[in-house]
Amino acid sequence: MSKLLTDAQIEMMRQDGYVAPIRVFGAAQAQAYRAKLESFERSVVDRPAEETLFTLSRFKPHLLFTWLDEICHNSRLLDAMEDVLGTDLIIFSGAFFTKNAGDGNYVPWHQDTTYADFDGGRYARAWIAFTDSHPGNGCMRVIKGSHKTQLMHTEEPDNPHNILFRREKVAGVVDESAAADLILKAGEMSIHDYGVVHGSNPNDSDDRRIGFAITFVSGDTSPRGRRETGMLVRGRVLSDGWELEPRPNQDFDEAARAAHKRSMAIRGGYYFSDAGKERILTEVSQ
Repeated sequence: MSKLLTDAQIEMMRQDGYVAPIRVFGAAQAQAYRAKLESFERSVVDRPAEETLFTLSRFKPHLLFTWLDEICHNSRLLDAMEDVLGTDLIIFSGAFFTKNAGDGNYVPWHQDTTYADFDGGRYARAWIAFTDSHPGNGCMRVIKGSHKTQLMHTEEPDNPHNILFRREKVAGVVDESAAADLILKAGEMSIHDYGVVHGSNPNDSDDRRIGFAITFVSGDTSPRGRRETGMLVRGRVLSDGWELEPRPNQDFDEAARAAHKRSMAIRGGYYFSDAGKERILTEVSQ
């Protein structure tokens, strides 16, 4: 028996590769989380922009902030993910996807499976809206049913408005006839299969569009040929290759920064290396 999602929503996930909207918390709570995010941004305004970008948008900020850890352990979030992936849940990654008003930034069509160098298991991503997300401010869009076929990807390293880490995108033209806008109110989320083709247009509104994305993998997922770090949030780890991450006790304290640094070092030795990037891009094109 499912914990949160209806039978229709579970079937939507299976057939279309996504499900939305799902209420996680109220609009007032979403605004409170936004205030915490923006308070931190103001506190580091004098720090290098790339440093702040890496902390929030590149790599696991939930290891550093108790309020993000709180979101990651929200019971409605975990119930929905359990309905999709099963009772054993590991958080593999987390990142903010923020578009400021009129900044021209966008996410090209791509598949998250480009990053997924795993054996076995299942993986999906929750995208939680801190603000309303709609076509006017560049909400996520998906291609229904596209999770059933892996597409070749390429990169556009000289495009500063592509906000993906490697500035990757699907190679060739994507048929948008099956595209759907994932319209969310603040405090709602979407869940998408790691293989579904998705992206988003620039934010043409007069306010920011903020979303926090959390990647979950099932407990039987094995990192291929390497060790990885992850946070166990439900059930058990059923495969080798995982070093479990601790929850933060205080925002940005010494222990949290040390855990974050260690996770970056382990991931950076593979995922961010040229060899790791080349391996993943080569394998998904075969």
